[in-house]
Amino acid sequence: MNIKYILAALLLMAAGGQACAAPENPLGALGNFINNTIANNRFSIADMRGDWRYVSPAVSFQSDNVLQGLGGAAAATALESKLEPHYRRMGFNRTSLTVDEQDNFTLRLGLVALKGKITKTDDDRLEFEFSAFGRVPLGKLTANATKAGDTLNLTFDASRLINILTKVSGTLNNNTLSALTDLLNSYDGVFIGFKLRKQ
Repeated sequence: MNIKYILAALLLMAAGGQACAAPENPLGALGNFINNTIANNRFSIADMRGDWRYVSPAVSFQSDNVLQGLGGAAAATALESKLEPHYRRMGFNRTSLTVDEQDNFTLRLGLVALKGKITKTDDDRLEFEFSAFGRVPLGKLTANATKAGDTLNLTFDASRLINILTKVSGTLNNNTLSALTDLLNSYDGVFIGFKLRKQ
């Protein structure tokens, strides 16, 4: 077995293995953990064109250190399991992403439709220029994006994403959004988003 996966498994157990110990779907949580570990950002925007559908929450952390990255994969898997009920209450479990041939996107988060254009930065990160309903500018967000086969992990700086969601919170449950904010306040440098599968 590759030493990277052995280290990753040990780090997951050291972190408490919260997600993999979840009784409702331990194998699914293990799959999420492996996906978080092996996904990479070596793809183009053209590889994103088409329709993508929600699989689960996605989490990443700011870290350039390999060992911190492996530990971060375990921590990300644990936080993803905590995000799931919040996502369900806000309707984010119905999230979809559509990217057209001109790299325009539509990101549907429950009842919220965010549109705009995607560009890729020199350091292989994606920049999303958001607008609400295709008309109201909401600003730009740089995303961490990794891809493994037909699975795309798309995460944004949590505080900046929450700011954008607050601007369109008339279509969201404010109490649930506040609860999500309270949860994320205990994490530094966290990016949250979605694990999506190509249709």
